[in-house]
Parts: sequence; structure tokens; C-alpha cells
Amino acid sequence: MWRGTALVTALTFIFFVAYVLLLDKGLTLVGWSKCVAGTSGMLLAYSLSLSTLGYYFNFLDSKVIYRKYLGLAGYFFALLYCFLLLVINPERYWYGFFENFWSADFILGLSAMAILTVMAAISADGALRALGPVRWRAILRLGYLAFFLLVLRGAILEGDMWHTWIVSGSGLPPVRLFLSVVAMFVIFFRVSIVFCEWRKKSGARAV
Repeated sequence: MWRGTALVTALTFIFFVAYVLLLDKGLTLVGWSKCVAGTSGMLLAYSLSLSTLGYYFNFLDSKVIYRKYLGLAGYFFALLYCFLLLVINPERYWYGFFENFWSADFILGLSAMAILTVMAAISADGALRALGPVRWRAILRLGYLAFFLLVLRGAILEGDMWHTWIVSGSGLPPVRLFLSVVAMFVIFFRVSIVFCEWRKKSGARAV
């Protein structure tokens, strides 16, 4: 499983390296952090969407077993991105940690990372037996909430940049905007399944 995950991770990272090169016309440390963030976001998107898309496309059922590994890889890249933030902007994220703790940037980012950390922790063998399948699945579904929190964080941090790109429509969209669109599609498909299951149950009760 890890071999396939490593291949997907490498291809995704290469994609974002090319993306950032085209976007920024070069690679700085900030650019590399965008590559790491992009890879993390896409790996988490793959993980969260596999079972959802499998609901609509049967050929993806055999790939559901990769959810855990893709999710863990995405989490590790998210941790690396957090470290890079400390290096790139230590005044805000290191020396100014407590001063900025209650900002939307910190609250949303830390909340999302806390959820992802819990999800990574319960991916260990035995967590399913300890928690029970219902509680275990409920906790894993918090990943969609983490995704939404990260979309909000991105909109707050780069809202003006997003607006400028939407108005001008020139060049590639910022990495965070690209990831936010992907995240909203992942969330939308999950909500669509919940709605479909609700309609089925409502129809069964009516009969």
C-alpha cells in the first residue's frame, strides 16, 4: 500500500512543483512551501473522496483501501508545512505565537490540524475495535470539517488575492484557491451522499 501511496505522492508533488514554477516563475522557500501545502491538500482530498466517489463509480471500490495511507501521507505533509511556516515567518508563527493565537489564522489552522491529528491517531490498528465502528467513522468524517476550516482560513488570508484573480482571470489561480475549490467539491460530494441516503430512507418509510 505504501508503495502505491509513495507513487501518488511523488506525482502530486511534481505536479505542484510545475504549477508553482509556472505561477511564480521560480521556486523560493515560499514556493516550496506552496508545493508542500498543495501536496498535503490533494492527498487529503484523495483520501476523503475515495469512498465518496466509490458510491457513484464502482471501479473505485478497489482503491478505498488506500484511504488510510493517503490520509497519513497528507497529514505528514501538513506537519512539514507547519514547520516551514515557522521558518518562513517566525515573527508571526514562532515568536508571535501567543500574540496571534486568537486570530482567525491560528484558530482555524490549529483546529484543522487538531482534527487531522486525531484522525491520524485513530488510524492505528486496534482503534476501530477500541472505539467501535460507529464512533470511529464519525471521528473520521470530521476530516470534512477540517477541510472546510482550511477553506475559510485560505479565504481570510488571501481573499483579496482571490478576488483579484477572479476579476482579472489571468494566469493560474493561487495554490490556496485551487485547493479550496477541490476541497469544496470533496465536501459537496459527501453532502450529496448524505442527501441521497436521506431520500432513500424517507422513501422507504413512505412505502
